[in-house]
Amino acid sequence: MSLQIDAQYHKHPVSQFNGNPLTEALPLPLSVTELLRRTTKTMECDADFWSLDQLYQRAILQSMGCTHVPSDKFVTFYQKCWSLLLHSYATRNPLEPTSMALKMGLAEAYHSKPDSSIKRGIATHKTTASSVLVTGYSGAGKTTMIRSALGVIPQVIRHTEFDGKPYNQNQIVWLSLDMPSTPSLKALALNFFKAVDNATGTTDYFEQWDARNRESVDRHLAGMQLVAATHEIGLVHIDELQFLLAYGNSDKAPTLTILEAMFNKIGIPMIISCTDSGLQLFSKRVLVDGKSQPEITTLRRLVNDREFRLTTYSKNGDMFSDTLHALYPDWSLLHCSELSTEFVAKFYEYTSGLPAFMTRLAQVHQEYLVFLYNEGKLEPGTSTNTVQYLETVFLNQFQLYKTALMHLKSKDIREYENAIEEVQKTENTESALPESSKGFKAPPKKSTPRSSPKAPLLTPVLGANISSDASIGYFKTGLKD
Repeated sequence: MSLQIDAQYHKHPVSQFNGNPLTEALPLPLSVTELLRRTTKTMECDADFWSLDQLYQRAILQSMGCTHVPSDKFVTFYQKCWSLLLHSYATRNPLEPTSMALKMGLAEAYHSKPDSSIKRGIATHKTTASSVLVTGYSGAGKTTMIRSALGVIPQVIRHTEFDGKPYNQNQIVWLSLDMPSTPSLKALALNFFKAVDNATGTTDYFEQWDARNRESVDRHLAGMQLVAATHEIGLVHIDELQFLLAYGNSDKAPTLTILEAMFNKIGIPMIISCTDSGLQLFSKRVLVDGKSQPEITTLRRLVNDREFRLTTYSKNGDMFSDTLHALYPDWSLLHCSELSTEFVAKFYEYTSGLPAFMTRLAQVHQEYLVFLYNEGKLEPGTSTNTVQYLETVFLNQFQLYKTALMHLKSKDIREYENAIEEVQKTENTESALPESSKGFKAPPKKSTPRSSPKAPLLTPVLGANISSDASIGYFKTGLKD
């Protein structure tokens, strides 16, 4: 459910942002202290964790997947979002003739005979909006950072009156959508309409346009622009930009040029995010006005404001230390008061400081400790710091990611991204198999006096909840083994 508020107008200290319902309705930006307080998410437990029933222990560990320790770039990114919003709305005052003329022009274009004017990128606004690029490795926290920052900004502001005059408007401050996985402009349009419906909670654009799939691509794109202008969208976040690489040269596929024409040319800034593989767009060529030009030309014009790049955490840096402490809070430690130097070093070796790997390994490791503790299978003198247990979990749970980790450590990012893609394909195939065929039973081994019990088989999925069907299937199979 989107964060919706009723408009409460206030004057800004700068006159250019006043006399405009869209800017005056924006709440004041949060202070750095309040921003960090509201966006930092960690596990919580106000009882003795290890004395609880294991159902409660597991339920608490489930919340680890929502852990968010704001990166060192987070505050700057949040402030950039606010500057984009203020500047965008200042140039699109709905009470001024130019804004009214823009909407009338878009409505006229929508109702007129479809043509390719949008795809040619003809500007319909005097000022082309700025855009921001967020890039980095898969699992580095790009989407988490973006949606955490946008999540503390009201998504919809409901207006009824401004300066004593009626002004009925549901202002969509920001919108977030994914690029379609298929090379289809109509699929992009449907993703957009679905995102608008989710934001407002009252519109049914997706249902309408899904039933109008026989209408032309240009009609869909014109409908997108008209809806964007009608709801006064402040900024648009478009995720998974790397999907553009898989579209090939299809003339029916979305391109950066079309995205620019759709939003930036009508004054709406974009936040575009992609993995490092998406940077290959720099060498891709597209047709613009019948001429071939590098896609980077459009990208450089779009991303004229700021680029945020997220990578792995440094072993000795604050982000790795703070995130590790959030994943292993003091109350969760078993038979120890802090993590040992040996454990921290091994944990970094197994994750390379990648946030997604850190969260997954910590969650499965602590699930394993809970299992051993409640089954009475902990060996004497062991604790959270027992490296053998971490090794057991890694060897049983992270084999699919072994190749990806190898490339990550060697900084061969293109091969890392390819390996991650292959893992995800494998996991999608596994999740589609019948339950009886998902299990893997290892051949029996002779027990040794000091060996650790086998960790429950739970394949980690980047970005997926540990309770997903595929993961639970593996988990139950591992328990049986």
